[in-house]
Amino acid sequence: MLGAAGWPLAELWDSRIADFLGLPSIIDQNAGRDPSILNGGLGLISTIYWVAVLAFASAVELRGEVVKAQKKQADKTWMFSGSWTPGDLGFDPLGLYTSLGETARGKYLIETAEIKNGRLAMVAVLVFVLEEFFTGKSVVELTPLFFTPFPKVVEDLMFSAPPIY
Repeated sequence: MLGAAGWPLAELWDSRIADFLGLPSIIDQNAGRDPSILNGGLGLISTIYWVAVLAFASAVELRGEVVKAQKKQADKTWMFSGSWTPGDLGFDPLGLYTSLGETARGKYLIETAEIKNGRLAMVAVLVFVLEEFFTGKSVVELTPLFFTPFPKVVEDLMFSAPPIY
C-alpha cells in the first residue's frame, strides 16, 4: 500500500524535497506527473538511481534465497511442511505476524491480508498510471478531495449543499 500512497505524495512533495536538496524536480520536468512508462519521464531519473534500485532488489532477492536454502537444509520437506512461505523474509518490525499469527489460522489470515493488500496497492497504482495517461493531469489534480485538510472538506460540503426545505 505504500506504493499507492507514495504516488500522489511524490507529486505533492517532490518539488519541496528537490529544492531542499538542491536537485532538479523530476515531477516539475514531467508536467506535474509521476514518471512512469505511460507518462514518460523515466529518462529524467539518474542512471545511478536505477543501479541502486537494481542492487537493492537483488540484495532482497538474495536474502530470500538464503532464507529458503536455510529452511531447505533444516527441513527436507520444507516446501510441503509450511516451514517456508514465498515472500517471507522474516521482516516483521512491529511483531504483527508473531503476535497475530500464533495459530495456524492466524498465520493464514495475516498472509492472506498481506497478499490482498499488495494486490489492491498494485491495482491502485495501475489506476493512477491510467488516469494520468488518459487525462494528462496528475492524480493530485484529479482527486483534490483526498489532498485537502478534512475540516476544509467538511466545511465545503456543508456550505455547498442546497437548503433542506
